Amino acid sequence: MRDQIIAYLADRETEAVELLRRLVEIQSGSRNKPGLDLMAESMSEVLGQVLPDVRILPFADYGNMVQASSMPWISGESGFALVGHMDTVFPANTSFTAFQEDGEICRGPGVYDMKGGLVVGVYALKALQALGALDAMPVTFLCNSDEEIGSPASRPWIEEQAGQCLACLVFEGGGLNREVVTGRKGRLGLRVTVRGRAGHAAKGGSKASAILELAHKITALEALNKDAEITLNVGHVEGGIGPNTVPELAQALVDARFLSPDGQSRLRESLAALFAEQTVPGTSCEHVETTGRPAMPQSEANKRLYAAARRQAARLGYGLPDELRFGVSDANFIADRGVPVLDGLGPLGDLDHSDREYIVRCSLMERSALVASLLLDLWSNRVR
Repeated sequence: MRDQIIAYLADRETEAVELLRRLVEIQSGSRNKPGLDLMAESMSEVLGQVLPDVRILPFADYGNMVQASSMPWISGESGFALVGHMDTVFPANTSFTAFQEDGEICRGPGVYDMKGGLVVGVYALKALQALGALDAMPVTFLCNSDEEIGSPASRPWIEEQAGQCLACLVFEGGGLNREVVTGRKGRLGLRVTVRGRAGHAAKGGSKASAILELAHKITALEALNKDAEITLNVGHVEGGIGPNTVPELAQALVDARFLSPDGQSRLRESLAALFAEQTVPGTSCEHVETTGRPAMPQSEANKRLYAAARRQAARLGYGLPDELRFGVSDANFIADRGVPVLDGLGPLGDLDHSDREYIVRCSLMERSALVASLLLDLWSNRVR
């Protein structure tokens, strides 16, 4: 079967790159609903060539999403979910819009994060279709449109579908040394608001400056970066109305990451204690969690799934390192449901979220072969 997969994919790199070009040239920032709806139409058309049941899920406030499934999945058999997002971080007015090829390198918005991953998933399924394997295998492909803004609309859908799976595969980009992702930090997004008392700055004396209190808070927040368990960054601040006015209001946006549920609890306890104490008299502080994803520990279940992938990679002729990645993805939600999940199965590349984003062209087919081989192995060796 493995040789047949390789033979099927051997002559399809050019058409895979053309599919990638087509997807990348659709501008699909997370807030660009027309562009995301066009992405959903394109993915439904492509997946409709492989899987018999394709549905576009309409959303009023977000881009439409796509689910494509095999008949065994539709009949209710437990199997595998492939997960990839169609949105990018680049807004509709970005000047970074072109797809470019430079020898073995392909560049463009979302080429690595993660339209290249969508292409890998499609070609893995095409290879399995060519072998007739999808007739018996329960598999579904979920394409969401809001991952880059925290998956507010797609999270319940992904969690529901993933909850009935034997395993899930997520197609975020792979590492340049072929790494796949077996664990991720969790994330909390915070808005910190400090309130003081306005007054004329020239009068001197004691003053309840919201900015001064926020400065103390920022110093204390950054001091939480003590070990690998917790990383925290104050990334945006604003406050006050002018230099001659004691600031009444100041705000900060904070990104905090943690390795484990225990780390999340410890982080929350530290934040609660920090925000309860005021250094500048007359000020007050409150904070709101604006976004969040649970941690994805490198669990035994994830490690067993990774071991299966590594065996397939060895048979394909290369090593497959794993990594703990500090960024988050939809794999965090899936792992929190207790389902084995392996991420980073997209093409090899780097520099995502910048106009230097790229992938290594030949890794599109390499990853497709790996995913197809892994799915066959998992299905053949499932516990009946």
